[in-house]
Parts: sequence; C-alpha cells; structure tokens
Amino acid sequence: MDNKDINCVICTLHFLKPAICYIPNSTPRIQYAAEELFVHRAGLSVTYTDNAAEYISSNAFYKFYYSNDSLPGISLFRSGFLDQTGIQDDFMPTCCRINGVFCLFPDETQQQFDLLAMIFWCFSRYEEYQPFEPDKHGRFPASASFLKKQEVLEVPVCDIAINAMFATWKLPFLQRFGITPTLDIDIAFAYAGRKALRTLGGTLRNPLSLSKRLKSIVNPEADPNNSFTYIKELVENHSKTRIFWHCGSITNRYDKQVELDYRPFREAVKNMDKTMHCGLHPSFAAFSDENVLQQEKQYLENTLNRAVTESRMHYLMLSMPRTYRSLLKTGITDEYSMGYPDAPGFRAGTSQPFFWYDLVAEHTTSLKIHPFCIMEATCKHYLQHSPAEAIQAGNKIKASLRETGGDFCFIFHNESLGSQAAWNGWNRVFEAWLA
Repeated sequence: MDNKDINCVICTLHFLKPAICYIPNSTPRIQYAAEELFVHRAGLSVTYTDNAAEYISSNAFYKFYYSNDSLPGISLFRSGFLDQTGIQDDFMPTCCRINGVFCLFPDETQQQFDLLAMIFWCFSRYEEYQPFEPDKHGRFPASASFLKKQEVLEVPVCDIAINAMFATWKLPFLQRFGITPTLDIDIAFAYAGRKALRTLGGTLRNPLSLSKRLKSIVNPEADPNNSFTYIKELVENHSKTRIFWHCGSITNRYDKQVELDYRPFREAVKNMDKTMHCGLHPSFAAFSDENVLQQEKQYLENTLNRAVTESRMHYLMLSMPRTYRSLLKTGITDEYSMGYPDAPGFRAGTSQPFFWYDLVAEHTTSLKIHPFCIMEATCKHYLQHSPAEAIQAGNKIKASLRETGGDFCFIFHNESLGSQAAWNGWNRVFEAWLA
C-alpha cells in the first residue's frame, strides 16, 4: 500500500466519524460559514444543534461549539460579527497575527480569533458591497482590498488559517496542491473571420497589416492569434483545464470577437471541447444586459450541443450581487472570475472553490466560485513584467500553494500564445506556470 492509498484510507475513516456543532441563536451567515468549514473543507458529516443538553450528551467523535460558554469539545471563538444583519458601510475587520498566522476578528487578548467570521467576511466579499472608488470600468480594484492594504493579498490567508486550526484540532488536510490552467478566447483570430467592412477598417487603421491579413484570410492556421494546436498539445492532459469562449455578436471597443458564423471559429470551439472543458466568456455587453448574456450562452450551447454551466466574465467584470444573480438566472453553476485584473493574489483569501453567499438576500446560493490567482495580462500590462519576471511571480505564488495544499489557477489568452510580436517569449511563462 503506497502513501496515496494510506491517505485514502485515513480520509475514509475520517468521513465515517460523526460530528456535532452547538450553535445557539444561529443565523444564515453562521450556517453558511459553518458549512464551508466543516463540510466543504473538513469533509465532515456534521449535525448542528442549538440544544446544549443534546450537545453535551452526544457521543459524536468531533464536538465543536460556536459559543463563548465553557463546554466540552472544541471551542470556536464567537466575535458577534455573524450575529449582525445588513451591511455597514464603514465596517472594517480587526486583524492580527497569532503564532505567525494572519487572522481576522481576534479577541481582546489576540490569543484566539473568529474563524467562521473570517471565512464569511472573505468569501461573501463583504467589502465589495461597501462604498469604494471603482476603476475606469467600474470594477472593485485590488487597491481597495483590505487584504492588499495589509500586504497579504498574495497568500491565501483563509486557507492558511483553516489549516492552522485543523492542525490544532487534529483534523486531516483534505486539500491537495493542484494546477488549473484556464484560457480566455477574447479574439479567436487576429485578422481572419471578419466581414469585408471590418477588414477594410482594420487595414485603413494599420496599412502595414495588409500582408498578414491576406495570409490569415486565405489560411486561418497562419493567423497570429491561432494558437489552438499549441494549447491543445500542452493542456489537454490536464483534467482541470478550462477554456472560456467570448461569443458576443456585438462589436465595440471591448468586444472584438470574430463573426460567430465563421466556420473555423465554430470548428475550433467544438474541437477544443472534445478533450478540454469549454465554458462561456460573457462579453462586455452581456455584463449589463441579461438578454445578451442569454443569447451568448445559447449560441455556445448550440455549437457544443450540450448545456453550458461554467463562465468567466470578459474583463473580469463583477458587480455584487447583480452579476452573480444574472449568471444564476441564466443557468451558470460554476464561475471563474474571482480575482483581480490589476494585481495577482487571492481576492477572497482562498485558492479553493466556495459557494457564493448573496449578502443582500442573506442566503447561500448554488453558484460555486472558483478563484484564480494570477493572469499573464496583469503581469504584462499592469505590473510591466518581462516574461522572466512573470515566471518568478507565478512561481512564488505556486510555492506558497504547495505548502498549503492550494490550487494554482491562472489565466492566459490565446493571443499571448500566438505569434504576435508584442507577446514574444510569453509561451515560456505559460509552460513554467503549468509545470
């Protein structure tokens, strides 16, 4: 029996051990955070009770209580934050380090902290419902992030805090390090797949591109953005690979996809979906129009002849709670936009998937959020990194995730892996992040 088999046996035995958690005066926020911790992270089969006598008399193997009373079992400090309702515009959590671990909602002695409150505050994206100074696209910027201001954005602080508590409680670590390569196909072909008027306009704006345009129109395989064969060779054996297709028919400053009836485009979509999972990349226009969002999803479903349930917003456009509500309404179950366009790091303090909590409606939803931690466009355009510096930035985050058992989910685009001169050398970044 090897180490992997031994770990499987240990985890199986762990799952069979019953758990109980005593929570007097529970709230939807407490229930959400408790489920994320005990069920989705610890993998426990847990019973919740508000009856102290039932809790004390229980023979459950694991006994937790979220109360500041003194009871048998494992105590979770309760700060009172999760007993609140509504959103306080000026609220900011307290923080400290306990035994080197960054924590939110510590007690007055800074010897313990409210783990459930920390999970909820980070995962719910509480700060994104508060007033903030948006960037030019109306997005919540990394500069407004509390974790960025505390200089801990580039480490998954919630994962680290959870792991520290699991070690104290002698719970096994179920999460394992993994790599999730994801690609956004904003513009499938640089020159091919346009109608005559678009081609003429592009040529007039850049006459030197005429030769490349003609070659691409005659042979789409020669198009500078056509890196699909290269991508497929590198990532088709990575089971967690995700490819998100921009399927917008509206052309504007931010949406510049090829014509959707262009046969090589449709063939590329179907071909990639044979060995890698494809999802929707809702356009800039779809961000503010649910009808457009539905039309784009329907196009991709018709092309793939299957339901599409995964997405990542173009330009990472997120507005709480509207964007996630629209995606749920459209039938999306898994969303991959949780990260910043202007800085690497962990927007929600975690590298692991979690369910979205609608802070306005005060309930847990069925939408699963998959965070990413770094994007090649961030490195090049915002941080002005060279390929070598981008490799170093990615490897630094990857090293921390190997220690915490996290998921290194990153974003690339097809054009940065093609033959565009501006992206020379960035294929080395992709291969390094994938390794």
